[in-house]
Amino acid sequence: MTGKGIIIQARVGSTRLKNKILLPVEDQITFLDILILNLKKNFTNIPIILATSIKEENDVLVTVAKKHQIKCFRGDENNVLKRFTDCASEFNLDTIIRVCSDNPFLSSNLLRELLQDYQNEDYLAFSVNGTPSILTHYGFFAEIVSTNALNKILRKGNSHCQEHVTNCVYTNNEGLFNVKFNDLNIRSTNIRCTLDTQQDFENLKNIYFNWYKGNEDRSIDSLLNFLNKQEDLKRLMELEIKNNSK
Repeated sequence: MTGKGIIIQARVGSTRLKNKILLPVEDQITFLDILILNLKKNFTNIPIILATSIKEENDVLVTVAKKHQIKCFRGDENNVLKRFTDCASEFNLDTIIRVCSDNPFLSSNLLRELLQDYQNEDYLAFSVNGTPSILTHYGFFAEIVSTNALNKILRKGNSHCQEHVTNCVYTNNEGLFNVKFNDLNIRSTNIRCTLDTQQDFENLKNIYFNWYKGNEDRSIDSLLNFLNKQEDLKRLMELEIKNNSK
């Protein structure tokens, strides 16, 4: 294992909103396109891999990867953890930057900050208002995990660890891993910029056309300042958070 790589976890078979990452935001632009273009622009020295499953419906994602001239990996449909470890093995990665395709407005600044702080921990991510960022609705965050840690989890054979990839690392209940969280406080708690439902899609389109597109300042502060002026949009987000909380 010899390097870092960004792995974008993606599939089209969402139960709540099928093909959600490939729905047209505008002509020939999807939220997956927006995410990939952001990563390519800001992390030119790190390989980007679109990781999906071998299920036939995901064939279209191979085309997306070719369009953006990034790598594509296809692995296990149900065991996402194994998909990641197999992908890391295929591309000789000892460190994985895990990105969810549901998060089109991922903050490149915050990811850059994580990469600068990374000291070969088994897991590094933000803790947002005391909660691991992966468990929040913000949709701004990636996480960094070592391939070695994921392989240890995979060998344990716990089915609970297969879908969410990193949860059995960052909970670290057995003290096996070196886990670090960078604390981040965000005053606005009713923000949801992750894509899971039709209403999420409409909310994110609103943000794309009225904040993201043509805006040179795509920082979190800029986005939060925009959202704090959008009371109707915030109410819609708050309702989606309530409806989709586990």
